[in-house]
Amino acid sequence: MLFTYSKNSKKISLYKETDLKSHNILERQDIEKWVENYPDILGEELLILSTEYDKFDKTDERLDLLAIDRNGNIVIVELKRDDSGKTVELQAIKYAAYCSNLTLEDVAELYRQYLEKKGVVCNIEEAGNKIVDFIENEDFEELSDKPRIILVSKEFRPEVASAVVWLRKFNVNIICVKLTPYSIDKDTIAFESNILIPVPEVEEIVVGAERKEINELTLTQQEYVKFYKDLSARLNAKIPRQYPKSLPQSWYQISTGVGGVHFEWAFHGRPRDSFEVGLHFEKGDKALNSEMMVSLEKFKSEIEQKTGEKVVFQKDWNRHWSRLYIEKQEGSMTEELKKWAVDKLEILYKILQPELNKIK
Repeated sequence: MLFTYSKNSKKISLYKETDLKSHNILERQDIEKWVENYPDILGEELLILSTEYDKFDKTDERLDLLAIDRNGNIVIVELKRDDSGKTVELQAIKYAAYCSNLTLEDVAELYRQYLEKKGVVCNIEEAGNKIVDFIENEDFEELSDKPRIILVSKEFRPEVASAVVWLRKFNVNIICVKLTPYSIDKDTIAFESNILIPVPEVEEIVVGAERKEINELTLTQQEYVKFYKDLSARLNAKIPRQYPKSLPQSWYQISTGVGGVHFEWAFHGRPRDSFEVGLHFEKGDKALNSEMMVSLEKFKSEIEQKTGEKVVFQKDWNRHWSRLYIEKQEGSMTEELKKWAVDKLEILYKILQPELNKIK
């Protein structure tokens, strides 16, 4: 059930779940357009490359949405309206197999064609540059042959949920996103978007179990794992709490307890040439991200005085997000950088976390 509260009347209103069929909402004409225009509905930022993709060899099947994520992974998005049906995961696996051989040049051409339909004219090189600019993975060179899968529906049948859980045990990156609609009035429907599988509370454990062992990683990935493991251990000595497992990626996030808001260490540049200590606001609501960040601008002078660094407040970052951060022009994992990173995040945490606790 969904509840709303009116500040004026001091009353709570209750809205019950509805279904999309009764509102004449269709998969292709409506839900697909929602996700295409607002991919954050799926809980992450995606770059849509193509819709109704049907360029498969020797078959006329078509997938709903083809996208790429911030790590440079191809993402297959398969949409169902009120019921997942019994075989949606098999359908998506076929599409993932079909797309497993796509190269960066292939998706650049797809994206060029997609942009052209939107009235944006560019050549394949320009389209490719837009894709690379979107990808945040510092180690990205070429697309993986293991596309991700996102299944979207109001309800998932038990046989589908069981199959998805089983597939994840074999490192198939497949998730289920549940879209729950609520009828507000005759013209308005509210939506709640939740990741059903894997369960968010245990996702870190599941992801950790699905990761390759350290000796299977590239040298750069091994460096990131060891670097952030060291940083989190040092920070834990200063601020005892539970820290997430370090992963083979160029950034490391620390929860604030507020959904979509986290502290972050991150390398930037290709090749990496700078290191960030920041607080990120990555909710799906751009205005809310900006509003929350602006509310902390009153601490700007205190942060700069205690860190001895210039702090940047960036309202518009990565389309919908906001962040505040300090930066060091250093891309090597030196002892000096480690000490700097831990000291600065400790200061940032102690100044801002008490304020964030008020939002919980």
